Amino acid sequence: MTGPAAEGPAGGSIVFDRAAGYYDATRGLPPAASEQVADRMEAVAGPGARFLEIGVGTGRIALPLHRRDRRVTGVDLSLPMMAEYRRKAAVAGLAAPPLVRADVTRLPFRDASADVVVEVHVLHLVPAWREAVVELRRVLAPGGMVLVGRGSGHGEDPAGPHELAGRRMRELIGDRPPVGTRDDEEKLAALAALGGAVEQLEPVRWQSEETWAGALAEIEGRCYSHSWRVPKPAWAAAAGRLRAEVEADHPDLDAPTRVTSEFQLAAVRF
Repeated sequence: MTGPAAEGPAGGSIVFDRAAGYYDATRGLPPAASEQVADRMEAVAGPGARFLEIGVGTGRIALPLHRRDRRVTGVDLSLPMMAEYRRKAAVAGLAAPPLVRADVTRLPFRDASADVVVEVHVLHLVPAWREAVVELRRVLAPGGMVLVGRGSGHGEDPAGPHELAGRRMRELIGDRPPVGTRDDEEKLAALAALGGAVEQLEPVRWQSEETWAGALAEIEGRCYSHSWRVPKPAWAAAAGRLRAEVEADHPDLDAPTRVTSEFQLAAVRF
């Protein structure tokens, strides 16, 4: 991820310095689901594969592989996010992960130096995302693959409070053009245009509980990057209207709602 750690992009991509302290709480996968994602990745990568993850952040995806003694080099521009990854690795008794502060559009690695490049919810944050795609292909070894995370950051149930609240908030704020890719299909099409063959992997699904109180707290706290691009007064006004609507419809904001979530990966083979 590139660019300044500010309210939003200023000539570069959105950087997650401000989210380092709460990123795992809002985007993290349950431990069992996290291990299943690692299973999927290992199964398609094969033994001895060299992994490179762009936008590695707090190690949400890389840490389970690190625990399995798989070498995953991580790239990010957020030093606080990578510091959190190092902290978690140390707590787990693991060696410090190999991390590099770098721009995904100018990766500091040799050609054909990685067997698997991992991109999970990153290119929508990168204005020059097409340059980044070319870089991913450049560092990929012959016969390698790009693993692309699909869907939202934590695969919310479309009927759950978090998704419903987010959808209504987008209606109140209005559509805003994305910083980078419009959707997952656009990035997959760009990789396919470079010669990749796209294969959808089996999704990882799990059940959990959400509350309207939690959904409102995340919106009011501006936890997600799309909110950072909206002026604070406008966001606060819309969030206040949303809270009034939710409180009118749901008297008990702490009542749990059972939801089914899903994490998806696509393997793009070259």
